[in-house]
Amino acid sequence: ELQALKTLRIGENELTGVIPTELGNLRALTSLQLYVNQFTGQIPSELGELQALKTLSFFGNELTGVIPTELGNLRALTSLHLDVNQFTGQIPSELGELQALKTLNFYGNELTGAIPTELGNLRALTSLHLDDNQFTGQIPSELGELQALKTLRIGENELTGVIPTELGNLRALTSL
Repeated sequence: ELQALKTLRIGENELTGVIPTELGNLRALTSLQLYVNQFTGQIPSELGELQALKTLSFFGNELTGVIPTELGNLRALTSLHLDVNQFTGQIPSELGELQALKTLNFYGNELTGAIPTELGNLRALTSLHLDDNQFTGQIPSELGELQALKTLRIGENELTGVIPTELGNLRALTSL
């Protein structure tokens, strides 16, 4: 039902339980914001069917598990906020396909592994917050391709190696 629904914004409440898989049937949805609640469980992979979705905001919940690779199908997405949850695993490389993405916030989780080099494909990105996770390895030099990037936050991880000289190409950067 609710096939005409474009915005679902139920933030800053005390809602509990899991995020319903049926939300993936709301094909007209452009904004899905369930931030600052007490939702648990995983992000339903069915949300990858929401081709019109521009904003996805689940920050400030108690969500767990891995970030579904199906989110890489959300080609209209401009804003993805999954910060301050309990996500584990790696950032799916498929997110590097989200060419319209301007904001990517994953800070305050338990994400591990390397920062995907594919994030360097997100040329519209202006804000990238990956701080306060457990990322390892080197800072990808590909991040130097993000010419629109204004904010890059990668602190409070377990990154090693040298700072790539390519980050010097980020002429729009105002906060690092």
